[in-house]
Amino acid sequence: MNTKIVALSLLAVITTTVTAQENKEERDIAAAALAAKTPADTTGKIWVTGGTIQLNMSQVSLTNWSAGGFSSVSGIAQFNAFANRKKGRFAWDNSVALAYGLLAQDGQDAVKTDDRIELNTKYGYELKKSWYLAALGQFKTQFTEGKDAATGTKISDFMAPGTLILGLGLDYKPNDKFSAFISPATAKFIFVGDQDLADAGAFGVDPATYDSTGLRLTNGASSLFEFGGYVKLMYTTDLAKNINFLTRADFFSNYLKDPQNVDVNWETLFTFKVNDWFAATFSTLLIYDDNTQILKPWEGTEQQYVGKGTQFKEAIGLGIMLKL
Repeated sequence: MNTKIVALSLLAVITTTVTAQENKEERDIAAAALAAKTPADTTGKIWVTGGTIQLNMSQVSLTNWSAGGFSSVSGIAQFNAFANRKKGRFAWDNSVALAYGLLAQDGQDAVKTDDRIELNTKYGYELKKSWYLAALGQFKTQFTEGKDAATGTKISDFMAPGTLILGLGLDYKPNDKFSAFISPATAKFIFVGDQDLADAGAFGVDPATYDSTGLRLTNGASSLFEFGGYVKLMYTTDLAKNINFLTRADFFSNYLKDPQNVDVNWETLFTFKVNDWFAATFSTLLIYDDNTQILKPWEGTEQQYVGKGTQFKEAIGLGIMLKL
């Protein structure tokens, strides 16, 4: 009897010891598996991506309308996306903005209401909390030719202008809502791919030269180089549950010519989300470019002249929005 008790006690001790050892081994295996798995999972999550596709449409149909007017249809398609990467002290932010809009009226050719291609990239190394040593690249142009609304004269086209900005400076990003990039050394390249516009000296390039009889001696330059200081600011926040506000502003001063005439590009956007598919937007865009000459009317006359000026656009839209 005593032998059985001793044997059972010894078996219980052995079983407990073995079970404890097996549990320890299982914990060790689980920990090793987690340690091996974590880098792979983390690597897959260092990219943050997203974007929106939006289509705004409006249509007016008039039949025997005594008040007069034109039937019309208009639409604007927009695509905005971003892909940002953060690993350790390195950060890489990328974004693309595309837009194209048309307005068609009875008996008239369709005209553009929007036309935009913009690509941005910024790569930085964190020096201290929220401060990065960063390099920035930005490219802008448009899809198709643009005409003056009053005269129908061609005033722009794809790569006329095309603008490339390359800058090195400091990037301040205290949170996901605000960023400020400051570059004291920025190169700005302006390309004019249309020879007629280049010959006219559009967008600041050197124009063609002619002799006294009007014979062209040299073609207009197809590019312009500027070097100066550049500041890019961005702020976004949710004003309410379904209301988002975004504002972006770029400032560039050309050290080589008239540095006091600062180029400005300031954009604001309010997005009012109705549901998962529909949203309303209100946007403004203010541009001053010291190289851009604009056709403006003489006050009190129908005549026009070419001069510098501030450009402004305001748009209200309601349509389908697909969030990516």
